[in-house]
Amino acid sequence: MERARHWGIKRYAAVTAVAVGALIGSPASAQSPLFDELRFGVMAHSIESGHSEDGADVNLELLLRRPAISFGHSVADFFFRPRVHVGAAINTIGDTSQIYAGFTWDLKITERLSLEASFGGAWHDGPLDGSAADRYGCRVNFRESASLGYALDESWTVYATVTHMSNADLCSHNSGITSAGIRFGYKFR
Repeated sequence: MERARHWGIKRYAAVTAVAVGALIGSPASAQSPLFDELRFGVMAHSIESGHSEDGADVNLELLLRRPAISFGHSVADFFFRPRVHVGAAINTIGDTSQIYAGFTWDLKITERLSLEASFGGAWHDGPLDGSAADRYGCRVNFRESASLGYALDESWTVYATVTHMSNADLCSHNSGITSAGIRFGYKFR
């Protein structure tokens, strides 16, 4: 059963990668009204000491454009116009993988440097309870991330990212997963 869930996430990620590849390859993607940015990278899986899971996560994420509405105030626009994101983190050695969705807020610090935070939910294929050293309590958990971005040019940005998935002990005790790594973002124009 666990193995079937893991392969389900891998199939989802493969289909997503093919679809995103088709988007990038199409001339229409340069003017996409819906898609804002594609991100991909590698994350060190479960970086906290004392955890039994290991390996690396291949990360793929798609961000949608901000809503077209404006509140006419920079603080209100920041909080109430986040970008929606969907993504997958696939563990390369068969430990816990995730598919996730949520909201992303970003703040430009300089012309090239930006900070960003995200919040949402993740569905994972890891252990829920029992004797496993790492267990996650329920199948759907909260997922947060923070990134520091550096724009290489108008289309490409490199991000240092830290992510965390857990349930805040709402459905049972859980060890959570904290991962960190590097991602590249391609902005659709």
